[in-house]
Parts: sequence; C-alpha cells; structure tokens
Amino acid sequence: MSATVIAVPTFRRPEQLRHLLEAVARLDRLGDAMLLVADNDAAGEGAAVAAAMAEGFPIPIEVIRVAEPGLCHVRNAIVAHALAVPTMQRLAMIDDDEWPEPQWLAALLTVQLRTGAAVVGGPVLPVFPGGAPDWAEQTLVFRPEQRPEGAAEMLYASNNLLVTRAALQALGAPWFDPAFNRSGGEDLDFLTRLKAIGCGFGWAPGARVSEWVGAERARKAWVLRRMWRIGVTDTRVASKQSGLLGRVALGGRSLALLGLRTAALPALAWRRNRRLDIVGQWIKAVARLYALAGGSDALYAAPTTLSSARRGSS
Repeated sequence: MSATVIAVPTFRRPEQLRHLLEAVARLDRLGDAMLLVADNDAAGEGAAVAAAMAEGFPIPIEVIRVAEPGLCHVRNAIVAHALAVPTMQRLAMIDDDEWPEPQWLAALLTVQLRTGAAVVGGPVLPVFPGGAPDWAEQTLVFRPEQRPEGAAEMLYASNNLLVTRAALQALGAPWFDPAFNRSGGEDLDFLTRLKAIGCGFGWAPGARVSEWVGAERARKAWVLRRMWRIGVTDTRVASKQSGLLGRVALGGRSLALLGLRTAALPALAWRRNRRLDIVGQWIKAVARLYALAGGSDALYAAPTTLSSARRGSS
C-alpha cells in the first residue's frame, strides 16, 4: 500500500540512474513508498537497470516505458501512472542525474504535513566532477536556493519536488504542457498553474539532493545560453497566463527591465566576480522581448537531455 510514489524520468543515463537508485535504497522513512522509473529510451537501458535492481530493493519498483519522446510526455506518464495507484497520496519527483541525501524524503514529508502545502520543494546542490571552476560557485545558475523552512511564495523546478494527489487531480491533464517539450520551462508552467488554482507551496531546506554537472555545462557559454532560455521560457509562461492587457503590461515591464540591466553593464569594469551574472541578466532581459515578439527556443530539439530542464527562474 504505497502512500508515496518516488518517480524518476530517465533517458540514456544508466550509470547515473544506478547511483540514484542506490541512494534511494538508503532513504529514511521508506515504509509506505514505491519507486516508479519512467524510461524514454527505445533501447531501454534505464528500464534494464531498474529491473535488475528490483530484487532485494527495500521498496517495490515499477518500470514504465514512454515511447513518445520528450520530458513533458515522460512527466505526464509518471503522473498518470501514480494517480492510478489507489493508495497514492504524494508524488515525489527527482531527476536521473541527481541523488538524494538520506533524509530527503523525510524532510519533504515533514514540511508537507506541518504546513499542509500542496507542493513542497528542496535545494539542489551542483557537483562538478573534477572540481568546480572558480566562477561556477559565484553564478546564479549553479547557486542552490536558500530559504527558510515552511511556506513559500513560489517554486520554480520539478527536479526536487513533492506534490499531493489532491493538487494533481485539481490541475488535471496534461499536467506538463507539451508546448514546452522542446524548450524546457514545463516545470515553471506546471507550478504557475498550480498556484493559479490556489495550491500552497512549501520549502524543505533539509530535503537536499545533489546533481551531476558535466563538463559541457561547466562553461560560461552554457551559462549564458541557459540565461537566454530562462528569459524566453519565463516570458512564455507569463504570457500564457495573461490576456491582451496583461501581455501589454508584461511588455512594459520587460522594456523597463532591459533598461535597468543595460544601466548595470558598466559595473563589469569593477565587479569582476559578478561579470557572468551581470551579462547573463542582460541576456535574459533581451530574451524576454524576443519571446514577447513571438520567438521560441527549441533548446531540446531532440530528446537527448531529458532531465536537464532546470529552474524556470534564476
């Protein structure tokens, strides 16, 4: 009788998935949980890893194969499958390039029960194999969120998240909008719609997970590209929730923000440790106007980085 479903979307990361499942096996408060692994790869590498580890695992493991490519389709399949479990009351989501600390699930559950929040998130700590570049620890993109425990105004990502059954049922399918399948930002849209229907949020600082940051992401060019994507997807989400007047107001705010970010550019001369963030925030402001003009951002043109869609805002 599984009251909590721990769900992992996976795509061509068998060794990282194995590392994650080993960490899940060491979690506290696993008594009434089950593990759901959703593999989006036709070759089924992730499914094979999960099946091989099922025997002797401390909780039941179920594996589903999702044929249609894209993270939105995988996440929607996860939610549909979890809701089909009659005893499921909470869905905890974590990505296949991450791993939780032993108290992760207990911390999410404690905050959810104490606050009554429909959605609870926790921090994600980057891990750079071989050590982080000096600049990486300073940039907003890689900096873990720091908030007090308890109620939260907003959450931005679904890679460390617990959602109640009632919230998922109230939102209805599709929980993750396929319009964001190739750009990312589906998690911000999901959370924005949950907030719009009155769901409360919470933050559990003790629910820590770590995330592998590969060499391809430990580059300044990648960070600036991510800031562009954030600007585009943030604006697409906001536009989706706005009428004509709302979009006009959003355009005015975006123009004002670009002016402020442009005025901050001279600080590049003396704020050397903040240069990447200053340029990144300017790029993000330009991207907002690009999105308002109808631009989109097919960052994930092929399903090669399914669990890389990160924070909707930084």
